Amino acid sequence: MENEIYYKVEKIKKTPAGRIFCIKSNMGTVFEMLVSNEQYERFDIEEGEIIYDKHFLEIREEMLFDNARRAAFSILSCGENNKKALVTKLQARGYSYELCKNVAIYMEHRGYIDEKKQIKLLCQNYLKKKYGKLKIINELVAHGYQREDVQEFVKKNLEKVNFAQNCAYIIENKFMPLSGNSDDVKKMMGALLRYGYNIGEIKEGIKIAIDRSKGQDE
Repeated sequence: MENEIYYKVEKIKKTPAGRIFCIKSNMGTVFEMLVSNEQYERFDIEEGEIIYDKHFLEIREEMLFDNARRAAFSILSCGENNKKALVTKLQARGYSYELCKNVAIYMEHRGYIDEKKQIKLLCQNYLKKKYGKLKIINELVAHGYQREDVQEFVKKNLEKVNFAQNCAYIIENKFMPLSGNSDDVKKMMGALLRYGYNIGEIKEGIKIAIDRSKGQDE
């Protein structure tokens, strides 16, 4: 067929990492593709064989996915990563964004990435730091978790957290005794807002802190 692209497997080199296919197209382009031994058995291609464009692209796509998948296992073996972090690290190794995204989804579906567990552990850490709900959400989103997933988790799991009590703890440890100076009040309010508390929680936190302070004085 005129103008049809095809490839000749000119040589197959055996290496400790697998097999290198030395391929030349009828357009004169030369490729070298490293495939794992497992892939080599599955592809069933011999030296001198002619393969056509569709088959070549299928092999190349599968080879790249498998290589990226093995790189992902290596990355995950070194520590916890969410999908966004894994995609970034795979891209740094030269893989395309689309391929990295598909590998990350693959790893998640097979249980190698558990973002719900990661979100839970991070939430526990943020609560120990007395972060407010808004800061917890923003921190998790900044780490690469989907805002919808984060908001759903927070709604289901942090409803019983008394954020006003947590706010009172910060007030007691950072701002007591409270000053009537307007600049000091603004500074405290700004800090508590940055901690992720809303105005209602801050007002309640101030009341709790003052009441506890009075109780200690009696």
